Amino acid sequence: MNFHSTDESCRFRSFAEAERGGECPMSGEEWLARLYCEPKAYWHCLHELELSGTGRHYTLDELNCPQHWPKALAKYTQQAPSTAARQLHRCVEAARAQFRAKQAIIYGERTLYGISQSRKAIYAKEDAAWNTFNAQKQAYLGEYLHATKSGIVRRIRSRKCKMCNAAPVLGRTQYCGICRKRRNRESYRISKAKKRSLRSKSCLSQSA
Repeated sequence: MNFHSTDESCRFRSFAEAERGGECPMSGEEWLARLYCEPKAYWHCLHELELSGTGRHYTLDELNCPQHWPKALAKYTQQAPSTAARQLHRCVEAARAQFRAKQAIIYGERTLYGISQSRKAIYAKEDAAWNTFNAQKQAYLGEYLHATKSGIVRRIRSRKCKMCNAAPVLGRTQYCGICRKRRNRESYRISKAKKRSLRSKSCLSQSA
């Protein structure tokens, strides 16, 4: 993908021109927050900053590493990130860590040969985890926009897994990925045992 495409350049120029003319419908912080929460990898999101021509030189870490987003934000806006922006960053990075943990579970200890043999299934699971992460980013962006408009920052509390009480969970999820798989396996085992018990009882009643 060409990150310096005409469409993206025009989008940046229109934003900058509106900002200079006082007609911009959003602040610089909100603009970068929207870029930060776009449904793509972080290093795709902030390359428009290189087109700014403001003389604010961004480091490779600021453009490519999501943990440095607050630094890029402060450099662009020339002021410290707001409380809402800091909370947005904390929540998105917690969700990103969850996504990476899911990736590690999906790929596990598979060799390249093992991955090639079940590529479709692996990619389908990874895509589902990626879509969940993007949905979380949009939800947190919505919380950020609400906070900036209302002036009230509602604290988003991360909860612990109901089973292991260690791994953080977000949204309505009650269990972390590992515990959820464990519960599914246990549920399947119990269901299978019940079916065997019912079959044995049926055989006994027929023989009687």
